[in-house]
Amino acid sequence: MSTWLIIEEETVTADGLASHRQVKARTVSGNKTREEALVELHKAARNYDSDSLKRGSTVVGRDSDGSFWVLPKNGKVHASCNLRLIEQIRP
Repeated sequence: MSTWLIIEEETVTADGLASHRQVKARTVSGNKTREEALVELHKAARNYDSDSLKRGSTVVGRDSDGSFWVLPKNGKVHASCNLRLIEQIRP
């Protein structure tokens, strides 16, 4: 079985200035199949929380490539996060 990583890529734009991007990677625990890792990705998207997105309610959607987007529901917060699953090919 493969080792899987969940990538969280958050982008924040403050006051119309240049965007700040933060990328975090975490290993999916256990020796899981791709399908099991996708379940973990879905859980991570549903439960995603960050300081940038705390000020308002969010909506979570799945993109056509299987990744998830966490977006502000009201559009007042200029932040978004894309969560996706990748296979780790070397430690």
